[in-house]
Amino acid sequence: MSDSADRMIDGLVDDLKPVTPLPRLRSAYAVILAIWATMLGAVLWSQESTIGARSLLSDQVYFSSFLGLMVAAFGATISALAAGVPGRERLETIGSVLSVVGLGFAVIACVYGMRTLGISAMAMPTSVDHMCFEKSLWLSVLPAGVVLTFLVRGWAVHPLRAAVISLIACGGLGALVVHLSCGYLNPKHLLMGHLSVPIVLAILGLYPLSLLIRRIRR
Repeated sequence: MSDSADRMIDGLVDDLKPVTPLPRLRSAYAVILAIWATMLGAVLWSQESTIGARSLLSDQVYFSSFLGLMVAAFGATISALAAGVPGRERLETIGSVLSVVGLGFAVIACVYGMRTLGISAMAMPTSVDHMCFEKSLWLSVLPAGVVLTFLVRGWAVHPLRAAVISLIACGGLGALVVHLSCGYLNPKHLLMGHLSVPIVLAILGLYPLSLLIRRIRR
């Protein structure tokens, strides 16, 4: 009887593929932070002047938008990683809330700066906004690779929410590097060239990424 049961069990598991355990959340987060810090260091080192990083404590709007963007980027990264691990829904929710609050705070800071300085002080070439926007997108690629690799190897309970928060995380990390290396402290530029990156990325990439996550889940 025991031999028959053993053979039946062996037959049931013959077609199962071996399970590859997910890396720990802290390990994945540390890898992303290391990649982000390396990109930031490389960008700052390649520039002759680091006006942005040196202006953190001298410009309130710039510092406030930096603080909000940092909370949004790192909060969204935590949430995106937690989205792929069953049982970490609470951490996913906390990270999502932090990202929304941080991004909202940064946007409000820039709008306040625009109203304080007046419309006449906002005139800047749109090419400058486009330059920082495109640079942020390129700098989002490496963090996106780590976040999405971790996410698709896991099991996202809510693919749509996971897609949104992942795109905000990647766009926020890229924009944060540009924010610290940019020499233009104009609030309108910070809003259009930096803070808009995770928002636009989330809107445009939501549908294809959610489809990808759903397909991998099957």
